[in-house]
Amino acid sequence: MNKDVPDHDASIVYYDGDYPSLEIGEARAEHAATLARLGILGDVPFYKERAAEAGGPVLEIGCGTGRLTIPLARAGHTVWAVDVSAAMLDQLRAKLEREAPEVRERVHLVRQDAAALDLPARDFRLAVLPFNVLMLIPDLTAERRALAAAAAHLAPGGALALDVMNPLTMPMDAETKPSPSEPRRNPHSGNRYIRNSLATRLDERQCQRIHGWYDELLPDGKIAVTEYGFTWRMIFRYELELMLEAAGFAIERLAGDFEDASWMVDSRRMVVTARRASPFTKE
Repeated sequence: MNKDVPDHDASIVYYDGDYPSLEIGEARAEHAATLARLGILGDVPFYKERAAEAGGPVLEIGCGTGRLTIPLARAGHTVWAVDVSAAMLDQLRAKLEREAPEVRERVHLVRQDAAALDLPARDFRLAVLPFNVLMLIPDLTAERRALAAAAAHLAPGGALALDVMNPLTMPMDAETKPSPSEPRRNPHSGNRYIRNSLATRLDERQCQRIHGWYDELLPDGKIAVTEYGFTWRMIFRYELELMLEAAGFAIERLAGDFEDASWMVDSRRMVVTARRASPFTKE
């Protein structure tokens, strides 16, 4: 999430309903359908495979509420879970309280800005920036610093994995009518809700404001309306490759989905695996 999004923003409050987990809590068919529509149905298994291949501790940059953190820790990995949002870390902390003690002990929660990341550990075997985290640092210089910081925290030969949307498949003009989501369930209240989304026109920095409101149906029949807004920066394929190279990474694979399909112009995502090269640069 953007570092200036307030804790009460609806995109944080409803995050687990918008991006449900198939590993934490009850997995439902509607959850899988939501993830499939978003193009991220296989992301958690993908990152778990990268962690199993890498071994050693995992640095998760942009952990959010723990949709990936907890499955990694359950699989036996030590995870340093970093996020800039205190509210999201609070939600993750509450989830960890319901986990087994050995799972809790594997997770180290850190509130820091990815672009200024500075941890005592510098020997990670894997760093991950999952689910559009790099896009949600909506400034080119800050994005480059975040990638350089990830490289600086990796052991020699350490791996990087990340995914972002493919901007060639995304609308870039301003939307004049809100796009309603399918009905979803608020995991905190159990109430049904709909997210109404709008996007501004892509600006000269390749940034776009995503904003709108949530309508939640309350037990008494009233509708609770809560606003949200955040900014992302679209990153094109060759720009991404240049950024990774400048940060000291050698790309091993750029796929179009989490099943390792070849990337094409109409692929929904860019899924990258890379390795820290030596020497590496740090901006």
